[in-house]
Amino acid sequence: MGIGVDEYRARQEAARRAAAEAGLDCLVAWSRGGSAQDGYADVYHLTGFYQHQPLVPDLPGRWRAEGHAAAVVPVEGPVVLVSNVGELQEEPVADEVRPASDLVDTLADVVRRAVPDGGRAGLTGCAGLAWPWRDRLAAGLPGRALVDADEVGWRLRRVKSPAELDLLRAAGALGVRAMDAAMAAAVPGASEAEVAAAAIGEIVAGGGAYYGMGLSSGGQSVTFAPSGPAAYTGRRLEAGDLLRIDLYGSVEGYLFDFARTRVVAGEAGEDRRLLLDAVRDSVRAGVAALRPGTPLSEVARRCDENLARSPYTRRHGAPRPLMSGVWGHGLGLSFEPPWLSPDVPGVAEPGMCLAVERRIALPGVGGANYEDNVIVTESGPEVITPAAPEYLG
Repeated sequence: MGIGVDEYRARQEAARRAAAEAGLDCLVAWSRGGSAQDGYADVYHLTGFYQHQPLVPDLPGRWRAEGHAAAVVPVEGPVVLVSNVGELQEEPVADEVRPASDLVDTLADVVRRAVPDGGRAGLTGCAGLAWPWRDRLAAGLPGRALVDADEVGWRLRRVKSPAELDLLRAAGALGVRAMDAAMAAAVPGASEAEVAAAAIGEIVAGGGAYYGMGLSSGGQSVTFAPSGPAAYTGRRLEAGDLLRIDLYGSVEGYLFDFARTRVVAGEAGEDRRLLLDAVRDSVRAGVAALRPGTPLSEVARRCDENLARSPYTRRHGAPRPLMSGVWGHGLGLSFEPPWLSPDVPGVAEPGMCLAVERRIALPGVGGANYEDNVIVTESGPEVITPAAPEYLG
C-alpha cells in the first residue's frame, strides 16, 4: 500500500498540462512542515516529500523559511525540489533536489531558470507563504509574474486515485480504532488527558501520524476544545457527562477526520437524546445523497432540511450555525474544497472523499459532534469511518 514513483510522475505530468492550460510556464508548490499536518499537501502530492524541520524565525544571511519546502514543475523542464534539509532518508520523486539555507532566494533562482522573461509562474499553497517571503520571491523574479494558482492545485487533487483511496480507507480504519480506544477509556474518574492519550497511542502504534483533536466534556462540551496548546485538560470525567471528540490523523499523509459523542456511564436523558439524534441524522441525510452526479449543494440542503425537521429543532429552535452553514469538506492530504454548503458549485464524482459533519451546542444541556468520512463510488457512498454511531454509558 502506498503511492509509487509512477503515480508521482503521472501527477507531475498532470500538473504540467494544468499549468499550460492556465497560461502558466510553471507551477510552484509551496508547503509548510514542522510536524504540522495542515500545510504540506502541495509539495507532498507532487514529490512525496515532507519537511519535519520546525519553523524557525529567519536569521538573514544564515537561513530563511526554515520548516518549508517548494517544488517547481515547469511546463517543460526538470522538476526541482527545494528544501532546507540536506540529509534525506528517502529520495523524493524529483529530477533535482536543491538543498538551501535560504529557501526563498534559491527558489527564485530555480523559477527564473524555468520561466522566460515575460512569463508567469503559478503559486499553490499561497496561504503558507508569509508575506515577507512572497515579496522577496516576487522581487527575485524580474520580468516575470507570480500569480495565485491554488485552484489549479485543488483541481489536481479533487478526485483520488485507487492508491489514494486505499490509503484513505486505511486512515479511516485507524481512526475508528483510535476513537474506540478513547471512548473505552472514558469512564468516571478518568481525565480528559487520559482519554486523549488512548486515542493518540492507538494512532501511533497503528503506524499513523497524530494530527490533532477537539475534545471537551461536561459543562464545557458546548465548546470545541480548551484555549491552551493542549486540546484536553486534566478534568476528571463524571457519570452522566457528555464527552465529544473530533479526531484527526493520517496514514502516509492521507487524513481521517471524524467525530463522535459519548454519554459517560449514564443515561442520555430526553434533551441529550434529541441532541445526539439531531447531529447524527442530519449528517447521515447528507451522506446518503453522496452519489455520482448529485449536486454538492443538494447534499448540504438535505442536511439542512433534516435538521430543520428534527425533534431537537422543534423543541429548541434552529441551532446556531457553528460552521457558517457548511456541512463538511473534501478530504485527502488536507482539509480541502469542495466545501459542502447550499451554494457550492459542482457535483459528486466517483473517487471524491468528503467529510460530512455537524456540531451543536445547547447551553445547559451540552454539545455533540457527529462526522463521517465518505468515498463517492459508482454505486453510492462508502463510509470509511464506521465507528459506533454513539457511545452510551
